[in-house]
Amino acid sequence: MTKMVQVFEALRRKGFYLADLLAGGAIIRNYREIKKILSSLGSYGADIIPQENLNKLLSHAVNTTPFYHEFKDYNTLQDFPVIDKNLILQNYERFRSSRFKNERLFKASSSGSTGIPFSIYQNKGKRNRNTADVIYFSEMAGSKVGDKLVYIKLWDHTNRKSPWINFLQNISPHNVMDTSVDDLKEFVSKLEKDNSTKAILGYPSFFEELCNYLDKQEKRPSINNVSSIISMAESLKASERARMTKYFGTPVFERYSNQENGILAQKTKGSEDFYTLNWGSYFFEFLQVDSDVPVKKGEVGRIVVTDLFNYSMPMIRYDTGDMGVFEEIGQGFPVLSKIYGRRMDAIYSTKGKIVSPFIFYLVLDFAEVKQFQFVQTGQKNYVFKLNGSSEMVQEGAIVQFFKTYLGEDAQILFEYVDEIPLLSSGKRKKIVNEYWPNA
Repeated sequence: MTKMVQVFEALRRKGFYLADLLAGGAIIRNYREIKKILSSLGSYGADIIPQENLNKLLSHAVNTTPFYHEFKDYNTLQDFPVIDKNLILQNYERFRSSRFKNERLFKASSSGSTGIPFSIYQNKGKRNRNTADVIYFSEMAGSKVGDKLVYIKLWDHTNRKSPWINFLQNISPHNVMDTSVDDLKEFVSKLEKDNSTKAILGYPSFFEELCNYLDKQEKRPSINNVSSIISMAESLKASERARMTKYFGTPVFERYSNQENGILAQKTKGSEDFYTLNWGSYFFEFLQVDSDVPVKKGEVGRIVVTDLFNYSMPMIRYDTGDMGVFEEIGQGFPVLSKIYGRRMDAIYSTKGKIVSPFIFYLVLDFAEVKQFQFVQTGQKNYVFKLNGSSEMVQEGAIVQFFKTYLGEDAQILFEYVDEIPLLSSGKRKKIVNEYWPNA
């Protein structure tokens, strides 16, 4: 790295913190609080600040929002109802705080590609907290303010930034849809020529396409100064983790987040085997799939969050639609050992029990294919959609292996396709349930 590049990165870093200081220092104050909370989880008094933040939010919600006003006599968090996207959409204006009706708000929207199109308004304090979360969790993966962000996601007319804004924010965008040989060649060439320190944030499905391209090249790419790689939105396979680390020289960490809240959890240096939950900005509950009763540790449960900092549209006991397994590491706050993804895409055995989605990646041990998708079409009916030749697939061995998990009466079929299509968001779903018992 040239000295000029180092100077430029240092100036960006100092410029960011100076701008925050001149604006009142809200981001750095939030960052310090998050760091204090998350670095002391499990120690005496670690829950004092989160509890104070929760109490403030609940008091604000019952006094300023029509929806929560009827719960003003609450005693505990559990006196509030569990909510979801549907309920918010049906009562949208009633969730909005009267204190922020005339304030400048920020709209956070999800594409709806895996569910319901959804938007939430956030106040400035919430946006500052999200920025502080990003800084903290990026640091825990190896990068810092001032590093260039190679941001791989769907860039369209709704979120595309101007070249000037990309320059100011030090973002190098790449559209996740651009995965042709020419697109990937240009992407790699651009990284090779870039001597700046850079963090890579993107979808595992793109990492898979990228690594497949790099595997076919005679010469290994010379890409330097990658400070961190973070995957988001989809499950990361062990093979993609290993290949990305090989080509880019840094570990890959998985982030769990959503548009309406922010960063909920992430794997970090020192916690590669589990997700550190963001107790600094959220309160988490893990509830049974079919009731609001807490699950026991080690069991699959719904991930329910209370956003401690969105005062413009309080989200108390918000069902994210995702499922996971929590564990307790020593004494203190739980961590996530597994994230199963959206409940609507959970796979059930023929007896109605949830099957870990990660099991289905093992189909690649029996098949040489470019892509796969596993679909449950009925109570006992399943389909492997495979992008490849049937001659390279051990269908009998696959059926025998997966019946162990799905049930001996499972009907497993095979469909050979030219492509597993991307969703409108740019994600590629590997697990799909077209038959959901609780729908």
